[in-house]
Amino acid sequence: MLNIKYEKAIKLSPEEYKYYSKQIILDNIGVQGQKKLKSTKVLIIGAGGLGCPTVMYLAVSGIGCIGLMDGDQIEHSNLNRQILYSVNDIKNFKVNSANKKIQTINNNCKVIKHKYNLNTENSIEILSYYDIIVDTTDNFNTRYIIDQICYKLHKTYIYGAIDKFDGQVVVFNYKNGIRYKDLYNQSLLLAHDYCNRNGIMGITTGYIGILQAIETIKIILGLEKKCKNFLSIYNTIKAVDKKRKISLKRENIDTTSINKANNILLNSELTTINNHIIIIDLRAKPDFNIQYIKKSINIPIKEFQLNKTIKFVKYYIKKSNLILYCNTLEKSLIASHFLKQNGILHYILHPVK
Repeated sequence: MLNIKYEKAIKLSPEEYKYYSKQIILDNIGVQGQKKLKSTKVLIIGAGGLGCPTVMYLAVSGIGCIGLMDGDQIEHSNLNRQILYSVNDIKNFKVNSANKKIQTINNNCKVIKHKYNLNTENSIEILSYYDIIVDTTDNFNTRYIIDQICYKLHKTYIYGAIDKFDGQVVVFNYKNGIRYKDLYNQSLLLAHDYCNRNGIMGITTGYIGILQAIETIKIILGLEKKCKNFLSIYNTIKAVDKKRKISLKRENIDTTSINKANNILLNSELTTINNHIIIIDLRAKPDFNIQYIKKSINIPIKEFQLNKTIKFVKYYIKKSNLILYCNTLEKSLIASHFLKQNGILHYILHPVK
């Protein structure tokens, strides 16, 4: 089950009980399962042939917040498979038209529009906000970015791809499982290749997009955990479904030196005798007050987007070594992203386990 923290205060309105009544009575969902769906934030990267059925079925299932990311406009050639759009939407941005259609289907679903494409500069900031990332793109370069950032942020990555009448679906980075690079290694030089050079029918994109929505819901509700580390292959004409085991390809990392450095930095004596180190603790104030490294500064992660925080860091760091610390690596990576944007040299202190 996806480890999503949702408050007991989350409630379903009378309208939502009516809307979701047929699925709330299912044993695997119930009221608590419906609340989990409502509390989950899902990012769908790509609002095309795969993205349309995925966002539509996640919205009607009760996902509370869906991010939709795409910088393209609608063209005539999209209409045979991108089912949220009509001829009246041509030349409109996909995310705008998709949002309008979703609101007519289920206005309980909040849609966040990202009217641009994913790149190395915006990836960490955007992906860190969501619980699950669904890849409905059509190019390898974007997929490598998704793979790398999901791995850094410990995000589950639902992958889908199509070619003519064939499709693939995989759950990546789920509980230390396989990654996209285990399926297509970047050394294959596929970064500038695209997947839409061959013909495509709407039935294929619809089928694979729905399967991506199903895998997303299964992760949220903790269903069918045995599907890990398999590539599912489908052919819509021959009605053939296959599974292929994917092996993990992990680099050998010497963690001895990393742990040694962490232990040295965590030694309180160091912070008292070395005036050239500034440690910023990114945890919330109550956690910081319970236990902290001596002479560390508490700046909660939510304040890192403020201009005054960056100015403060730039002024006081001067010739000191800036170190970011948090008990979760995700927050450190987010803060690191803002510091890099402002050209501030820093280091990340990894939590010692």
